[in-house]
Formats: sequence, structure tokens, C-alpha cells
Amino acid sequence: MSEYKLKPGKMGSKVVDAYKKTEEKFTDKFLEKDESNPSGYSLKCGKTADKVTDAYKTIENGVVGTYKKIEDGFVNAFLEKTVSDGEKPENE
Repeated sequence: MSEYKLKPGKMGSKVVDAYKKTEEKFTDKFLEKDESNPSGYSLKCGKTADKVTDAYKTIENGVVGTYKKIEDGFVNAFLEKTVSDGEKPENE
């Protein structure tokens, strides 16, 4: 099977060049190489971004911890473990 490439012409070449310059400027300003990321890049984080991320993680951990406590309380109060065929009950 043959491969084809678009013929951009004069105007198309200018548009492609402008796009490439914009992409390079964006990459230099906002991205950094990151081998562990599938895209090969990750966002650059400054001090403010690090503080916001840390605050978000703290809030998220608090919310998740509270949810787990509520869920555990519900499970303990209203549910009991069932025994499938071939298993012994825990209290035996």
C-alpha cells in the first residue's frame, strides 16, 4: 500500500511553520521531558502549582478518609458476610 503526504502549497507551508513555532514555544514554556509519562512530557510546575497540588492532596485524603470511615460504619452496621459453597464460616 502506498503512503501519501498532503501537498501544503505556499499558504499551507506558512500555516504549518507558524503552528510548529507555536508548538515549540508552548513546549518550551509549559512542558518538561518525562520518560515515565506515555507522552514523554509532563507539565512544568512552579512553586504555586506545587502548593496547590499539595493542598488538593491534603483535602482529597481527608475526604477519602472520611468516606472510608462512613462506608466501614455502614458495612459494620447493616451488612454481614455471606459464606459461599465450600467455605467455612469465620466464627467456626
